[in-house]
Amino acid sequence: MSREEKDLGPPVSSLGAHHPIVLSPEDTVDKAIKIMADHNIGAIVVVDEKFRPVGIFTERDLLIKVCAKGLDPKDVKLKEVMTPNPVTVREDTPALQALEIMMNFGFRHLPIVDENGILVGIVSIRDLSKPVVEVDISELHSAG
Repeated sequence: MSREEKDLGPPVSSLGAHHPIVLSPEDTVDKAIKIMADHNIGAIVVVDEKFRPVGIFTERDLLIKVCAKGLDPKDVKLKEVMTPNPVTVREDTPALQALEIMMNFGFRHLPIVDENGILVGIVSIRDLSKPVVEVDISELHSAG
């Protein structure tokens, strides 16, 4: 069976957050930390005035770029420590394709954009685990 014929799972738009929490590059790390803790999320998409992703700030960024360097989160703006120009996926990207991107780059979060590059959601590795397992299990049943 070719990759094109294989079921690559549902589109990421059906799995990710449809109203992602966003901040601007000028917001502080302290603000991001509080939002992440309040909402139990591991990443915040940083957007421009047109709601296009310009960066992503993750728990890893907090550890490596802020805490490990002894910086005060109240004094650091997201634009100084975010990962700029994040890789994104379109709304219709299949779950397994998004997972492949995450594995190849070592990401745990991918912003979802529409055809105009406007942020419409974010998908995490956790969001993708269920459809991936379902696809693999269905393949096991059809093989056996």
